[in-house]
Amino acid sequence: MKEIERKQSTESFKLHVQRSIRQMRQSKGLSQAQLAKKMISNVDQSTISNWESGKSEMSMSQLLDVLFIFGVDLDSYFSFLRRD
Repeated sequence: MKEIERKQSTESFKLHVQRSIRQMRQSKGLSQAQLAKKMISNVDQSTISNWESGKSEMSMSQLLDVLFIFGVDLDSYFSFLRRD
């Protein structure tokens, strides 16, 4: 994969993560503060807000924690990584 394609794919995935966190949280009726309290790592409401707005990026372990909280199938969430 060329550098420009990697950059585009990375940016696209970051946007996907932002949107999916907000969508999952809202679909379960959780506030940002409620999601923050469920997290294993010490985060607060403003951290969740920053993730959802793209102001900051989460670590991989934080992303996995969010996906586990919402019962998301990791294989389907990360299916873009598969090269068939």
